[in-house]
Amino acid sequence: MRKYDLKINDKPYSVRVLDLSAEEAELEVNGKNYRVSIGSITEALPADSEAPPLRSVSSTVPVGAPVQGAPAEAGSVRAPIPGSIMAVFVKVGDKVQAGQPLFKMEAMKMENEINAQLDGTVSTIQVSAGDTVNQGQELMTIAPAAALKNRRKTDA
Repeated sequence: MRKYDLKINDKPYSVRVLDLSAEEAELEVNGKNYRVSIGSITEALPADSEAPPLRSVSSTVPVGAPVQGAPAEAGSVRAPIPGSIMAVFVKVGDKVQAGQPLFKMEAMKMENEINAQLDGTVSTIQVSAGDTVNQGQELMTIAPAAALKNRRKTDA
């Protein structure tokens, strides 16, 4: 993938992008691997613009450490960046597991997988292959497995 030679506060950094998806990146920084959870990606505004740049990246942790990424609104799957849906890998009623690919999305000339963030059952799918989506747009909802188990217990 890409390699960047950067300088931050006069300290040199060699950064290689080993893997990149819409939700996280695996980076090698000066020989040490990190997994970076991506909160959102947007176009940065010109420096002379009134508004600050809007790119936001959450925590950086060593590879192998668990990446915290709680699902938004208990099962809502949203587009992390603007793009085009290339493929939908599941259908309503399918049971999914955290980490399972749900969509393939083309964004910024790269193919990205959007993965499930929790175990559960697909409740709704709001997009199809070929659809263009905006950042934050809801693509799908997943009924969390824990909620289904609790509901069955109370129904009995």
